[in-house]
Amino acid sequence: MAQVRFESVSKRYGDVLALHDLTLAIADGEFLVFVGPSGCGKTTTLRLLAGLEPVTTGHLYIGDRRVNDLSAKDRDIAMVFQSYALYPHMSVYENMAFSLELQGLGKGEIQQRVQRAAQQMELEDLLQRKPKELSGGQRQRVAVCRAIVRNPAVFLMDEPLSNLDAQLRGQARVEISRLHRELGSTLIYVTHDQVEAMTMGTRIAVLNQGRLQQVDTPQALYRAPSNKFVAGFIGSPAMNFLAGVLVETDDLLWFKAEAVSFPLDRTTCPGYQRYLGQPVICGIRPEDIHDAHYVPTGLVTSPLQGKISALERMGNEVIVYLTLGDRQTYAARVDRRSALALGETGLFAVNTRAIHLFDPDTEIAIAAQGAP
Repeated sequence: MAQVRFESVSKRYGDVLALHDLTLAIADGEFLVFVGPSGCGKTTTLRLLAGLEPVTTGHLYIGDRRVNDLSAKDRDIAMVFQSYALYPHMSVYENMAFSLELQGLGKGEIQQRVQRAAQQMELEDLLQRKPKELSGGQRQRVAVCRAIVRNPAVFLMDEPLSNLDAQLRGQARVEISRLHRELGSTLIYVTHDQVEAMTMGTRIAVLNQGRLQQVDTPQALYRAPSNKFVAGFIGSPAMNFLAGVLVETDDLLWFKAEAVSFPLDRTTCPGYQRYLGQPVICGIRPEDIHDAHYVPTGLVTSPLQGKISALERMGNEVIVYLTLGDRQTYAARVDRRSALALGETGLFAVNTRAIHLFDPDTEIAIAAQGAP
């Protein structure tokens, strides 16, 4: 296995800068997920690492080797594609064994590797089938097994679950995570699905418009996003944003907007002080807006009223969409026992210790800038 390092790596296609000055170290044995919207540069990053695209500027290392000028076959990587790219005329066994035959391994070694990988992914009974005889989930597992048998330094996966239905995606996430733990391999995974990113990665690198926005553990990204983009991208439903100002009244710091106002806990961020009297963007996650009748104990809350424009009853929870004075719709994730009804004005409680503030010009989290 091996560490991977990007040192000021950029990729340009003509006048389009697809990846800008990426510097990132991925530890030996780490499961790192690149996530972001379509066109953010995540697949480009993977293709650069795989040797499928040349680096425009910067240095790319796998282990101690600079691999900018190495061909894909010499980089000791294995890649699982979104399309799986199985050979339709070959059996499952032959698909898995093909790369090993190209390496010149003996039949005994090839059979041993294929059987071991098939056992890990529960494919022993399917080895003689052709890809057309397999379900989508089975083809996905074959593609993963084909990578496993090579025993590479780094595994690369480019949205390998996007062709599966919701139930199979859940099963596949568990299988790939288990496989990573068993192999102890360095695994770099690309997805646009934040659920995959949050549940699988030991760290997540968030990209937008070719630039690295933040890299951290899933919980750290959720609790302390570095900017408004990360805050809005991580979490579903997405974080609510309100434009307002910070004011001080009776020795309390308040966020005030057109239709809402609530006091803030000064101790959570001394950096708020320098924004007194200035515009800010307030971010509140839907799960921090509660039905006022079912507020968890121990929270410091402030009341909020809004007209309910839509309800999504999920069984274990209720997603409520409420309209405030500015007619913008906000989401709240409330207790499943909630009796809120469509069209009524509901009473909610905002957890004021869980709000986020952002500079309206830079969109950087104010808390991240520290005290003046």
